[in-house]
Amino acid sequence: MSEKGYEFFDHTADVGLRVWGGSLEELFTRAGQALTTLLVEDSTVAATQERSVALSASSVDSLLRVWLSELLVWFSTDHFLAGGYALKVTPTQLSGRVQGERFDASRHLCGTEVKGVTRHQLSVTQEAGRWTAQVILDV
Repeated sequence: MSEKGYEFFDHTADVGLRVWGGSLEELFTRAGQALTTLLVEDSTVAATQERSVALSASSVDSLLRVWLSELLVWFSTDHFLAGGYALKVTPTQLSGRVQGERFDASRHLCGTEVKGVTRHQLSVTQEAGRWTAQVILDV
């Protein structure tokens, strides 16, 4: 398993993402990091801007989808790349601050275009004190 706490896997016409962490905060942070890595090929993201976030959903699975979708909307509409996270996460609520910067073609590599976060094979589980998630990204 990757030291980063996430890995990508092939999925028909899409990209699969597996993430793990010791807490929901760590799991959701790593999922955000993975999405940014996919979008800009692991380019360095500076913490020049900060955004507040407050999200809710009916389940932890849905919350992960809403979270990644929110980050994707920020990138799609404002070219904002998330790079730092201070999150508080429960199975149905996420709040906190996200640091990052606008995409800069002179410093960031264009990565994979992610169109959306699917519900297909979406899962978040906890076992033996470890959280694990799987999500399929539409590319």
